[in-house]
Amino acid sequence: MADRRTQLLDAAVEVVAEQGLGRLTHAAVDAMARVPTGSTVEQFPTARALLEGVTERCIERELEMAAGPDPTIEPSPAGIAAMFGRFVGRALGADRAVTLARYELQSEAARTPSLRAFYAVGADTVDTWVVDLVTRAGSHHPQRDVGIMANYVTGLVFHELALPSPDLDAAGRIRGVIDALGWEAR
Repeated sequence: MADRRTQLLDAAVEVVAEQGLGRLTHAAVDAMARVPTGSTVEQFPTARALLEGVTERCIERELEMAAGPDPTIEPSPAGIAAMFGRFVGRALGADRAVTLARYELQSEAARTPSLRAFYAVGADTVDTWVVDLVTRAGSHHPQRDVGIMANYVTGLVFHELALPSPDLDAAGRIRGVIDALGWEAR
């Protein structure tokens, strides 16, 4: 069972995903979490604290979705494509609420620069292991390639949320990007 803070933040993610950021209130989170009125305000006394908390929770959950660093991921173009393909599957499926909430929060970060700092949390850890992985998989420009793939995956997920493909082969599409980048087996 998740602790109370995590329970409330997961409920806040659901509120943002289902109703939009404008409906993120302490009362809405209490209702979504099915906890006594006032529970959310005890943990997050201000609207800003709640917003920062839900942003941090989205980042935590996305790191879980990325499943890394994981030594069992094969350092090859196929292994990298499969890893990102699984991420896309989770982002559009089981973790769809996190994805929808993240896009809402990113839009808010564009308008509220102080929120951008929360998105930097965990980025260095993810970048380090992914850059190492794509280097071992054959990339000659790993930092560039990680950026290209991350932007492609983000765009693919964003597009598929609104206009789902009937038979999406995310790993196949990502493999096409990897092949276009010219990786060579090492």
